[in-house]
Amino acid sequence: MTTTIDRADERVRREREAIEAKQTAYRRFRVRLESVSTRSSSSGAGETLVATSGGTRARPIREAFAETVATVCEERPTGELLAAELGEEVATHLTTNGVTPALRRAVRTESERRGAELAAMDGALGAEADSLERAANVVDSVREWLIEVDERPLPELGFEELRERHARLAGFRDDCEGLVADRQAHLGRTTGAEGQAGVRHDDLRAYLYEELPVDHPVPVTATRLDGLCTEAQRTVRDHLVRRV
Repeated sequence: MTTTIDRADERVRREREAIEAKQTAYRRFRVRLESVSTRSSSSGAGETLVATSGGTRARPIREAFAETVATVCEERPTGELLAAELGEEVATHLTTNGVTPALRRAVRTESERRGAELAAMDGALGAEADSLERAANVVDSVREWLIEVDERPLPELGFEELRERHARLAGFRDDCEGLVADRQAHLGRTTGAEGQAGVRHDDLRAYLYEELPVDHPVPVTATRLDGLCTEAQRTVRDHLVRRV
């Protein structure tokens, strides 16, 4: 049976695959970038992002981007992707000017910035996967126990067995409460990479699960499970009272 947490875990897995593909694409792009020849500005005012040779000189960088990073992004014109990934200023110079050493350094800097952001996202997704795994372990153990004990009718149990079941259910309710507290603590944290970027876990949650029926998979699942345990505990308590 697929649970809400299972669907959330699948969403995280797909996003991690996409991020890993993009990280690989950026590494390839940076290798290609180093092979692009440059020329210094002829303006006499020192190195700038602008070269006087015209936009065709930047074509190798644009082509390298289109053949690496753009292949793992959503389908948009290369100019729009350049602006989204490397910033408006760099994208403009790559479209309208030639390549100078300064422009290539600017492209490298922006590429490394995106690499740091992707590393932070990858780390945050890993932390999300761990959080979901911890929750799934608790949920699965409770569900399996409930299914197992449901096979034996309560009237067949002795007084002590009923007491033990009541106590076990109380423990499971504590586990559900702990799940919610652990999840809230997780969502309050931020994952960074080399101090250059940070991803708030709650922002990531909102992004990941916006298209799922439930955008808080762990608390919702824990609350529903707690409700099942509460109802089961109430039924066991009724039987205990009759035995007194």
